[in-house]
Amino acid sequence: MLHDPPAQRTVPVPEPAALRPGEPRTIGPFRVRSRLGSGGMGDVYLGTSRRGQQVAIKLIRGAQLDDDEFRARFRREVRAAAKVRSRFIANLIDADPDAELPWLATEYVPGPTLAQALAAQGPLPEAEVLRLVAGVAEALHEMHRAGLVHRDVKPANVILGPDGPRLIDLGVVGTIDATRLTLTGQPVGTPVYMAPEQAAGSRATSAADVWALGALAYYAATGNRLFDGDHPAVVLYRVSAEAPAYDDCPAYLRPFLDACLVRDPAGRPSIDAILHSLGVPDPGATTLPVALLRTRAQARARAQAGAPGRAAGAEPRTPRRRRRARVVVGSAVAGTAVLAGAAFGVFTLLTGDDEPGGGAPQALPQTRTSAPAEESPAPAPSVVADGTPEQPWTLGSEHRLDSGSCWIASVDQVQGRLATLTLSCDQAGTTLYRNPTPHEWLGVFAIGQDGTTRRSKLAEATAQDTFWTLGNLSDATPVTTTVTLPDVGPLATVLVQHDEGYGSYWGVTP
Repeated sequence: MLHDPPAQRTVPVPEPAALRPGEPRTIGPFRVRSRLGSGGMGDVYLGTSRRGQQVAIKLIRGAQLDDDEFRARFRREVRAAAKVRSRFIANLIDADPDAELPWLATEYVPGPTLAQALAAQGPLPEAEVLRLVAGVAEALHEMHRAGLVHRDVKPANVILGPDGPRLIDLGVVGTIDATRLTLTGQPVGTPVYMAPEQAAGSRATSAADVWALGALAYYAATGNRLFDGDHPAVVLYRVSAEAPAYDDCPAYLRPFLDACLVRDPAGRPSIDAILHSLGVPDPGATTLPVALLRTRAQARARAQAGAPGRAAGAEPRTPRRRRRARVVVGSAVAGTAVLAGAAFGVFTLLTGDDEPGGGAPQALPQTRTSAPAEESPAPAPSVVADGTPEQPWTLGSEHRLDSGSCWIASVDQVQGRLATLTLSCDQAGTTLYRNPTPHEWLGVFAIGQDGTTRRSKLAEATAQDTFWTLGNLSDATPVTTTVTLPDVGPLATVLVQHDEGYGSYWGVTP
C-alpha cells in the first residue's frame, strides 16, 4: 500500500532577479520575466511561452560566440538533450543554436537545489536520500539509454522539485564516445564528483555517472564530500590517486557506496542494475516521450536511398514494443515506509558476498521487503492491448507512436476503405521541430486478415481523402483527416508508422 509522500522541506530559495536595462525582454518565442542566475557561458532567465508554460532559458554570451568549434559543440549538446525525456529531468523545450546569441530553454522546476537544501537544513533523512537516489538514477537511465553520459552530476545540478528530484544542466552531456577534455584541456565536470578515470582525463562512460551518483548520495546523507582540497587541481589528484573514505556514512547507505565507489569502472553496477534492485524492472516505463531530431532533408534523403519500410507496398518494420506503466518504488510518489524498509536489503544486493571493489557488475534480483507465509496462485494475466499486431489498440484510442516520438495518433473509424485519423505532434511549432507535414513523416498501412500489407498512396486517394492535402502543423493541436486504404481484402488492422520504422496498430475486426 502506497502512502502519501512526506511534506517537502521548506527551504528559502533566492527570488529571481529583476531584469536590468539592456537585458532581453524576449528570447526566441518566450517572454523573459526575470533573471535566475549568471555563469561563465552566459545568463539564465525565467521565461514564459505563449501558453503560459514557465521555462528556464540559458542565453550564451562571451568570447565563445566567435568560436566555430564552440558553436558546433553547442549544436551537438542541443541534439543530445533533445534525445532524452524523463520526469526526473528538466527536459528540453526549445533551442536555437544558430541564433546570434544561441539559447536553449528547459522546463522550469521550482524548488531548491540539493546544495541549497543541505546548506539551509543539513543532511537529508534516510527516506529522502533513497528517493533522491531513485529519481536521479531514473534520469541517468534515460540518458544512458540514449547513448549519453551527464558527466557533471552534483548537488547544484539536482533540484528538489515539488514532485521529486530533477537533474538539470544537460548542457554538459556528451555521447559515450565524446572527447574527454574541454578546449582548455580540463576534464568536463566538477572535480569532487568526478570518477577516478574522469579526473585522470580518460573518457567518461556511464560508469562515471554511477560513481557520481554514489558521491551525491554520500553528500546528501552526511553533508560531507568524498575529497577535500584548497585547489581544484589538488582535488583532481586525490580523486584520481586516492581511495575515498566514507566511514561516517549511515549504515543503510554503506553497501550502496561500496558498490558505486569502485575505482575500476568495470566493477561498478549499471544504472539498470541499481533500478532493478530498487524494484523497477522496467525503468523506461516512467519516462515522457520526445520526438527524435531529424530534419526534413534527412527524411527525403532516406527515401531517395530506398531505406527499408519507405517503399510503397513494402513490409513495415515491426515497431518496438512499448513499455507498460508500473508503480515505481523509489520515485517521488512512492511511500516513505516502503522505501525505508527496503533500503538495506536493496543496497546489499549491489555488492553481494564479494569484497567491496571486486568483480564485474552482476544482474541483480528484484528485492522484496517481506513475504506472506502462504500465497494464493496468481490470476491468469489478461491480454492488454499494446499497439502490436497481436494486441492492437482499439479504434478511437489515442496513443503516442513510440516512447521516442512526438507523434500522437488515433485511428478513429474505418468505413469501407476510408479511415479517419486524428494526428498531432506535440513539438510542432518549436524551433527544433519546426512545422512538420504529416504525410512527409507518417505512412498509413492496411493489413489484411491473411497478412497482406500495403501502404496508402496518393495515387489511390479518393475525393474524401484529406491526408495528402494537410499542410504544415504550426502547433500541437490535433487534426482530423481521412485516408484511403489500399485494397488488401478483409481488413484486420491499420498501422500508422513513422518513417523511422516505429508505429502502432489499431484493430479493425471485432
